Amino acid sequence: MANSNKTQSLAFLGGGETALVLPDDITEFELDTRFDDSGVRSGETLDLTVQGSALESLDLSGNGRVAWDNSADNTAAVGQVDASGLEGGLEYTASSDVQETIILGGADGGVDVINMAEDGSRFGNDGHAIDTLVGFNPRTDTLFIDDDVVASFDNLDLDNAVFADASLSLEEALTQAGAQDSGDAILPVLHGEDTYFYRDRGPAGLDDSDFVLQIEDLAGGLNSFADRQGYISDMAPAPTGPFEDVEVSGMTSGTEGTADSFVFGSDGAWQDATITNFELGVDRLDLSQVNGRDGDPIDYNDVNMHPSEELLVNTDTGMHLVPLIGVPKYDPGSPIGELNYAMGPEDFLFA
Repeated sequence: MANSNKTQSLAFLGGGETALVLPDDITEFELDTRFDDSGVRSGETLDLTVQGSALESLDLSGNGRVAWDNSADNTAAVGQVDASGLEGGLEYTASSDVQETIILGGADGGVDVINMAEDGSRFGNDGHAIDTLVGFNPRTDTLFIDDDVVASFDNLDLDNAVFADASLSLEEALTQAGAQDSGDAILPVLHGEDTYFYRDRGPAGLDDSDFVLQIEDLAGGLNSFADRQGYISDMAPAPTGPFEDVEVSGMTSGTEGTADSFVFGSDGAWQDATITNFELGVDRLDLSQVNGRDGDPIDYNDVNMHPSEELLVNTDTGMHLVPLIGVPKYDPGSPIGELNYAMGPEDFLFA
């Protein structure tokens, strides 16, 4: 009779395709990658297939990158993959034959790629066919559903997320999502402390064929999936001039391709103005004639941007908002909520 919960451990020093056949009594396989520096830097991948009639779980660790196709004919389909200790990242393809829990390294893990077929995680068997993805980090990781990247500006509908009270059952919460006319969109369903991705497949309304994936410990929260197309990843270079002065009053536009210096005059005419065609990294804002809240010449601490693309200037005559059209946000690589407008002190001239 096979022993229960028997583990086998192996260490791998490099990548490539590797096939293993485990004894019939092995339920857990521990795989430690110990690639040399060149293998790590090149993204070398260990493409692994394992056969074992009793295998239930896979524990991955080390600095190497691992590919595991849980749906392949020539490999055992495991119910749990723990890659939280895998620094090199996981390329994983989910199975439609088992209910899976996939544990990633979160914000501190490698770059992970998760491929799921719509029938691989679904509401079937009264919810007992739903897979769980733990520690996914949208900043670095990628989730494919039926070969499509899950992204908010395409197929993930954050605007119509379903917020279901925790007193409802999961089925009742997902029924609310199924009642929406969401087309092919993936809807986030927030049920108490839990988050699910739901897509209505086949007939309208919740049924066993609908795609459902539970998401746990999502790095940065659900908003980290938000559309970042309007952001730039690198701070723009400081403008250098020589500058052409442009007095700000009413609707003010600079000259394209010219290093304009938008001057906020002491007469206050700029206070009701709107600036268009501001070229980041080319133009600057001249606040040298404006005094701050303390009556002294204004400095960078008295200036910030609002999400509505308005420049907030705190002066000795009060706070003034100047629309500054077209300035993108700067993404320093932090979870959403820590995004900054791509303007630093070097974009301003102070006294």
